[in-house]
This record gives sequence, C-alpha cells and structure tokens, in this order.
Amino acid sequence: MTLVAKHPARRGAVVLLFLLTAALGVLGAEAFRRKLASFQPLGFEAVAAVDHWQVRRVEAARAAGLAAGDRIVLVNGTEAASVDDLRRQLGRQAETQLVVARGDRLETVRYLRPPLDLDVPWLILAALGIGYMAVGLFTLWRAPGGVLFYVWCLASAVLYLYSPVFPVDRTGIWIYLADEFARLALAPLTLHLFLTIPRAESPRSRRSLPLLYLPALGFAAVQLDLALAGGRFLFGAPSAGALALLDRLELGHLALFAAAAIAVLAARLTRVENWEQRRQLLWVLVGMAAGYAPFFVFYGLPHVAGMRLPETLTALAVLPLAAVPVAFGWAILRYRLWDLGLMVRNGASYALTLFFAVGAFSLVNLALGRAVPEGMAFARNLLTFFGGLAIAGLAIPARRGIHGALDRFAYGQAFGRRRGLAWLGQELLQERDLDRLCQALISELEQGLDLDRANLLLAQGPNLLPVRPEPRLPDAIAGAAVPARIWEGAFETITEIDLPGEPAGAEQRFAAAGYRYAFPLRVRNARVGLVLTTLRRDGQPLNSEDVDLVRALLDQAALAIENAQLLDQVQRQLEQVVALQRHNEGILESSPAGIALLDQQDRIVSANLAFAALAGRPRGEVTGRPLVEVLDLGNLPGSGTGPRQIVCRDAHGRERVLDASLAELVDEEHSGQRVLAIQDVTARVAMETALKEKDRLAALGVLAAGVAHEVNTPLTGISSYAQILLAETAPDDPRRALLEKVEKQTFRASRIVSNLLDFARRPGREHQTLELASLVEETAELLRERLSAHSVTLGWERPREPVRVVGSGGELQQVLTNLLLNAIDALSPRGKGRIDVAVERRGERAVVTVEDDGPGIPVDQLEAIFEPFFTTKRGSGGTGLGLSISRGIVDQHGGRLTAVNRPDGGARFTVELPAAAGLDA
Repeated sequence: MTLVAKHPARRGAVVLLFLLTAALGVLGAEAFRRKLASFQPLGFEAVAAVDHWQVRRVEAARAAGLAAGDRIVLVNGTEAASVDDLRRQLGRQAETQLVVARGDRLETVRYLRPPLDLDVPWLILAALGIGYMAVGLFTLWRAPGGVLFYVWCLASAVLYLYSPVFPVDRTGIWIYLADEFARLALAPLTLHLFLTIPRAESPRSRRSLPLLYLPALGFAAVQLDLALAGGRFLFGAPSAGALALLDRLELGHLALFAAAAIAVLAARLTRVENWEQRRQLLWVLVGMAAGYAPFFVFYGLPHVAGMRLPETLTALAVLPLAAVPVAFGWAILRYRLWDLGLMVRNGASYALTLFFAVGAFSLVNLALGRAVPEGMAFARNLLTFFGGLAIAGLAIPARRGIHGALDRFAYGQAFGRRRGLAWLGQELLQERDLDRLCQALISELEQGLDLDRANLLLAQGPNLLPVRPEPRLPDAIAGAAVPARIWEGAFETITEIDLPGEPAGAEQRFAAAGYRYAFPLRVRNARVGLVLTTLRRDGQPLNSEDVDLVRALLDQAALAIENAQLLDQVQRQLEQVVALQRHNEGILESSPAGIALLDQQDRIVSANLAFAALAGRPRGEVTGRPLVEVLDLGNLPGSGTGPRQIVCRDAHGRERVLDASLAELVDEEHSGQRVLAIQDVTARVAMETALKEKDRLAALGVLAAGVAHEVNTPLTGISSYAQILLAETAPDDPRRALLEKVEKQTFRASRIVSNLLDFARRPGREHQTLELASLVEETAELLRERLSAHSVTLGWERPREPVRVVGSGGELQQVLTNLLLNAIDALSPRGKGRIDVAVERRGERAVVTVEDDGPGIPVDQLEAIFEPFFTTKRGSGGTGLGLSISRGIVDQHGGRLTAVNRPDGGARFTVELPAAAGLDA
C-alpha cells in the first residue's frame, strides 16, 4: 500500500489534483488548437454581423483586394451568414472567391491564403510543457510522495503550453488567466520545492509554508478582477501606467522568490553531509544552470533589452529548458545520482566537440569563400564538402581527447592509477600464486578508485572466505545466504535495511562492515567469489564509469583466479599423491615382512628394507637383480594360492624358514608384474618344534607314571613272594638259586621303573609370586606369528589392578600356551576368528578365562578332553596329552581347570588359582 493510500486527506487531495489536471488538459487542448490556428494568418480582421462578416483592419501585404469596411457576404458561393468560423473556412484552401459589399456595389475579390507564420520558440515550449507533464506523472507514479513536484510540473506545463491568442473571447480569457496563474504560482512553488529537497523541513516549518503563496494569491486576485470585472473591485480603471506597474511588481515577485530559492539551495548545499542528499541538490543545481542559463542569455535578456536575435538561436535557447524538469525528477527519484560528475563531463565533452566542429567548419567555409573565386562555385562546394567530412572524421578523436582531458582534470593524481586498472587484468592472468593475485587485485582496486577499503570473498566449497580477515566480517559466510540478485547482476548496491527481530543476513553483515557495493565473480556461470568495496575516501559513491571499469577488470580477474585455483588444486593433489606415496612407502618399509616387486622374468624391480635384510644384502644390491641370485627360494608358490613354507639359506649361509606368497600386481600400466611377500618364521618353527618336544616329553611322563603304577604292583607281589620262598628254602636247596634270580630280577625291574620315573619326573619347581597379566602378555607375544598366520584376532585388556598368584611361571605359561593353541586350532578351519583372554580376581581366587568364537566342544566330550591320549585332532599331530598335562599343572597349583560352551557359540576355558595371600589383586 502506498503512502497516498494510507492517508485519506492526501488521497482526496490527489483526486482533486487529477480533476484539476483533467480540466487544465481540456482547456490546454483548446489553447493549443487556437495557437496552431493563429499560425495561419488571414491578412485582415473581421467580426461576424447579422448576415455578413465586417472587415475592420487589413494588412495590405497579406490581404490584397480587401479594404477596411468591406462586408463579406459570400464565401465560395456560400452565404457568409452560414459560415461559423471564417478563419477555418479560408484556411482550408489556397484560393477563395469572396463577394464583398463596398458601399452600394458588390465586388468579387480573389483571396489568396497567406503563408504560414510558425512560432518555433512556442512550439518548443509546448513540447517542453508536454515533457514537464510526462516527467511529473512518471515521478508521481514512481514516488507517490512527490505531489508537490507534480504540481510544479503542472504549473510549468501550463506556463509553456498556454499562449493566449488576441483578440480574446470568454474561453480566451480563461486561457489567459490560467497562463497568468501558472506564472504567479511557479515562483512560490519553486521555493517550496527547494525547501523540501532533499528532505522535508520540521513540522513547525511546514506549517509556515502556505505563507509563501500569499503574494501570488494577491496578484492572482488582481488579475482575476482585471479579466472578469475590468478592475472594478480591486484594480480600478485600467491604464497603461497601472498595468506597467503591475507588470513590474509581478517581475519583482518573481525575482525575489528566485533569489530566495537560490539562497535556500546554497544553504542546503553547505549543510548537507549525506552524499545522496548532496547529489540530489547538485542535480537540481546542474539542471537549473543547464536549462535557465542559455534561456536567459539568448532569450530573456535580449527580450528585456529590446533586441531581436535570429529565430533559430531563440529556438535553440529554449531547448535547454528541458533539463530543468528532468533534473528535478532525477533528484526526486534518486536515479543514478552518483553519475552527476560523469554526465557533466560527457555533456561538456560533447558540447565542446560540437563547438569545435561548428567552429572548424565555419573557418573552413570562410577560408574557402575568400580563397576560391565566385566563378568556381562547384569547386568551392566540393572543397567545403570534403572539408566537412574531414572535420567529421576529426570529431571522434577530438571528443576522446577532450573527454580524456576532463577526466584527467577531474581525477587528478588518481587518473594514472585508474588507467592502470585497464591493464591490470592482463597482468593478473599471468599470476599463478592465488594469494598474491588476490592481494594485488584488492590493493589496485583501492588505489585506482581511491577506495577506503575493499575485500575479496573466495568460494571454498559451500562457503565464502575473506582473503583479508576483518573483525566485522565472519570467518566464513554461507554462499547460499548471499541473495541471488547479487550473483546475477553486474554489481549490486548493498542495503542494510532488514526486518526488525530478524537475524542479520549476509547482505546486512556486509553493510555492517562498511561495504556498499558487491561485484560477483563468475566464470561460465560458476561462482568464483565476491568483491566488496566501500565508498571512496571522500565519501562519494562509485559512478557508472567506475563500475564499468571494475566490471571489466573483475571479468578478467575471475578467470585468473579460477586458473590460480585450478593450479593450486593441482599442486595440492600432487602433494597429496606424493604424501600418499611416501605413506605407502613408509608402510612397506615398516612392514616386518619382506616385500619385493618382480617382473615377468623374476627380476626384482623394487624391494623394501625387510626383504633386503632377509636376503642379507644392501637394498642397492637387491634391486634390478634376478631373484635367484639374491635369495634362492626354489619353486615359488602360484599367484593367489596362499603362503608356502620354504627353507633356504641367506647370503651368510644361515638357514632360514620363510613363509612365501605371490600375488599379481593390480596395475594396467605394469601388467605381468607380481608382488612377492616373505616372512621369516624360523623362530616360530623352532618354538613350535620345542613345544611339540615338550608335549612329547610330557606324554612320556604320563606314560611312565602309568607304567610305573601298573608294573610296580605285580613287581612288589613277585618280590614279596620270592623273598618268602627264599626264607623257607634251605640254602642248599637247588631251587634257592632260582629264587634268588627271581628276586634279583624283580629288584632290577623295580630299579628300571624307578629310573624311568626319575627320567620322566619334572624337574624341581621354584614357586614365586607371579602377575597373571604379564604372563598372558608374554604368552601372546610368543604366539603372535601363529595368531597372525591364522588371521585370528586376540582380544585382551589389561586389568586395572594387578592379579597375582604363587606358582611356577614356566608351568603356568605352558597351560596358557596349550589353551591358546587349542583355540587357534579350533578356529583354523574358518581361516579367521577371535580369541578373548581376561584376568580378574574373584574373592580369594585368581581367574583366567580363554574364549573363542569357534564351533565349540560336543557336550559329551567336555570332560573327556582332559583325559590322557584323548584328542579331537586325529591325523593333525595331536597327542591328546596337552589338556591332561595342563589340568595336572593347575591341580598341582591348588587350582581348577574347566571347559564350557558359550551360549553364542565357541568354547570358554577357565583357570582358577589361589590368589597370592597378603598381596593386592
């Protein structure tokens, strides 16, 4: 809803104003018609009588054949009494037959229509009046608050368009009064308008504004009395002296108000600090100077002085008056106020160029007129024509030179820096460093346009990041928060207007930081960034020439920035590739496994340090040589067939057991190359061999114990019975020798069993305080290679408090080793799995649990697995003694070894031992 629609009183005033406009429009159309009709002179004056037209005055040069006193009775055979408008009737055709009565006789007169007498200055003024109305209506439509300016335009239009034609009738009187009222009202209206531009005065001052119109109302009342009552009420009997005095008073009224308007304008210019309001006043000043100065110099002053200038010059002097309403409307609408200086320079350059061309052509014409004889008119005209062409060709470079000189004068020392901006774009295209490019762009913009500040926001993903961090600018602004109109146009003026209570948007943040213009950087519709600029250091805004200069520079800068960003992106990607390559090389170099890349001829292309160490050679001696010369591995496993255990000797002759695997290199550029991975498992194989030997010895001990138990009983009986028989047998009995042999052999068999027990008996154990967590970690470290080879994950978390027991470290480690190996073997068919080991204290007991997620143990075998020689690994090297020995060791330590199946699959072995007394768990 507009401001007019919100105030009923103002709406009513606008309605009345439009009614007045309509009435003046109708009256103006009639005034325009009468003025156009006056361009066709009759050459005489005539008034209508009862049955004829009476000729009163005759211009001899124009109306030959007619005389004063003639009575026109027939016009082309038509009775004059039936002719309503003699002027229109005679103006329709070039020749008319008139029958006139002269005295007592009738005569036929051949009337020839005089030529047109155009009033060119009035035609121009009429066009200006129509222009005033157009500007006023447009301004009222765009700015509903500009009613006063519309009234001013309406009064000016009436003044320029209305021109009374004498003698006047009743309608002519109203045309005359409208013209006079407009002339009287224009002076206070102008002062009133100046008092409200660029902003209205205080309410107190506005209440006194109607007083400005009192003098005009007084003069209007006098004119109304003269026109309608012949001066009977106010003026008195009109006389030449009184009318001259009235004209001088009206002229003084006009001069007084004009001086007051100029004084108000000057005072406003000195007080106004806001650049926009100051530009409004300057626009008004420039428009008035451009319009009224030529008019007063070439039309007003000669008219007052009684001089008569050529009609062409007078008509040209009227034309600049069009600048006045345009300037007023421009100021009220605030359209391109910042281009005032630019337009003045452009206008001055065109005017000076025109003067140059006209002056030069006049001089050429004068010179040719004096130099070429009159008899050679054709040659003179031809030379004049070519001279005009030459001057026209020189006009364009002359205009450029004049415009450049005016720019140099206007910009002063900054002119050179502005010129440098035009070439900066080419230099920026050569810059590859993004930071230097952005800093140079901002710095040159600030210096070239004399800006207070400038900044560049670069698009990084979804955000805009300022090149120059500022306290009042966020570190990152979402690109989606920037209004679309800023990205779509060539530039946008930043406004800080926002709805109360709403969070500040990106545009408001820019305004809060002091920026007033935003220039988008785009390349093929891709958003590269945003350049923000403030006003100039002198507080003046950028004009259109500045904007075009910046826009041309930024179009090239956007491409340069995109190129620099692409180059920077390529450099970062290259650095990432190099870093990734180094990282991969670091992984390969850090791997304990030896890795080598072989070509199709089994030549080593590259190898890591571990491979060179396994080969017993420096890496420089390994690369490029055949594999068989570096490390003779015999027949390599096939690609993708899994690891194979190979026994070989290194360069120092040491025998090594290696796990070797071969895989194809997945790389199209290096097709046929293979990756060889070898790992030294010599220590692991030795440990496994020792463990098997230990298992064998343990089995032998159990066997010996069983044999001793089974053999000692009958041997004891045999020995006892032999001793009884010896006691009852006489020394000379021949059977005594046989019995002694039996006794001796029984003692021998007993010693053999005792020796067997002594051989199989475990060595004496040294019991000490042990921390179970450390024992678990040592055992896990011993089996690390075995776990890795079977892709088994060991889950272990050291308890917060130490859990200690008293026992033999070696025997307890053997128990843990057997439990872990059994769990690994249970997971081997799957190729992967998880083993979880936990240590905790439950009251007076220390508990170790070993869990796996394997297939578990059949329920009917949960106790049988602890029996000697019971095994579930028939054909896999199992002796069936590991768990039996482990339970025996745990039992000897006063503990208990049990096995159960987990509810979610797998087996759980639990070792419970007495916790060390007097020690914290």
